[in-house]
Amino acid sequence: MRSAIPIKALYTFSVILFFFSACEQKVSDGAIYFTEEDLPQAIELVGEKYNIPEIINPRGLTIKDGLAVIIERKNEYDNKFHVIDLESGTYLGSKGIHGLGPGEITVVSQVEDVDEKNKVWAYDPEVRKFSKFDLLDTNKLAEEEFRSPQTEFFITRATWAKEQTLLACLVDGWTKYLHLTTTGDTLATFGNWKDMIKGRELPNGYKEEDLDANLVSTIFQGTLKGNPSNEYFVNAGIIADFIEIIDLENMSSKLIYGPTQDFPEFKISYSVGYQMADFGRNSTNRYMDVYPGSSSFYVLFNGKTYKQLSDPDNLNRIFEFDYDGNILNQYQLDYPVYGIAVDEEARAIYGVTVDREPNLVRFDY
Repeated sequence: MRSAIPIKALYTFSVILFFFSACEQKVSDGAIYFTEEDLPQAIELVGEKYNIPEIINPRGLTIKDGLAVIIERKNEYDNKFHVIDLESGTYLGSKGIHGLGPGEITVVSQVEDVDEKNKVWAYDPEVRKFSKFDLLDTNKLAEEEFRSPQTEFFITRATWAKEQTLLACLVDGWTKYLHLTTTGDTLATFGNWKDMIKGRELPNGYKEEDLDANLVSTIFQGTLKGNPSNEYFVNAGIIADFIEIIDLENMSSKLIYGPTQDFPEFKISYSVGYQMADFGRNSTNRYMDVYPGSSSFYVLFNGKTYKQLSDPDNLNRIFEFDYDGNILNQYQLDYPVYGIAVDEEARAIYGVTVDREPNLVRFDY
């Protein structure tokens, strides 16, 4: 085992007005709107970067039982994710054998905690497979796995919900969300992508009736995750400035738009008969990641083009909201990061950097 030595281095249902921290959000048509002017004064966080040589090109992370699980972006090699003991900073090992055989995995897009001691589930979007790993044993293969259930819907992202069920985000239809069992039985569907464009000013003179479901659902794809109790789920837009707070038990949601309300610039193109959105070269990434906590959630805001991800003059910020949609805090980071996870008890935000020497970084808040 290798010791990771930190390197020291210099953050709707009701129509009402929310007043807090000298900030004001507006609620209209059931959605909450905020701008840069509504954000609280930024709290500047100083990152403490680790030096873990095994981390090569990280894309995200999860915190589980005092361990950091760092997901690698690479596709054609073993060691799909790393395990680090956060208290000691010790590198414990890696997991994932590349392949299509039993226990093997090709790529990892997300790793999730489903409340099993020292165990996580990884999702492989290329073969639509969920794989369970023990973080503390020496076996790099998954100990259990199952394929994403076959349904009549086209699923883009799925996250674990209560009682070993899944909540999925859909495309290729106007339905937004699907709650289903791991065997593919539909428990509920809810939400309508049409609500995302209703009354909105669209680019290039487009009208609502010009856009089909596939295009609209693609524009509003995001990162979907649930909080520890799976009471709330948060979907944060990657291309559009939106956040959706989902109450799965009541099959309802709250929409937040901001810090810009402009619809993403796009032109309609076609592929095999389907409408596709062409965002052009200057499109920006909006919310890069989300961490739903016990009583509040954190979204990683980027607002830059892909080429500007590592721009030192315009670093990422994190916005903290409660589940009523109120803005609680704004944190300014001093490292460019791609993904985040939060240890609420220790009051520490962890991220994976996207700089010349990518690694794990900790921000105390």
